[in-house]
Amino acid sequence: MSETWRQRLSRRRLEIGIEGPEYDYIQKYIEFYCSEADRRCKEIDMTKTVDEVIDSMKDKNFDRFTKGVIDAIHKKRGFDPSDNDTKETPFMSA
Repeated sequence: MSETWRQRLSRRRLEIGIEGPEYDYIQKYIEFYCSEADRRCKEIDMTKTVDEVIDSMKDKNFDRFTKGVIDAIHKKRGFDPSDNDTKETPFMSA
């Protein structure tokens, strides 16, 4: 069975180190994170579907890939998981 990026993130989030307010923030803006994951999957292999690319990753590679996706969107949105006072900013495309 194929597993989407969102499903695998949900399953692996504790191993990746995503929890509490940061995980809540990601869930609130999940469409931005999914779009970035999709874009990066197409960069990896344009001949495969996004789910095929995700399924082909070992957990270690998925975790590294996902941290990169999360860091990129956090940066674009101005979210700092270590700063409880981070203000949400409107999403701006790169």
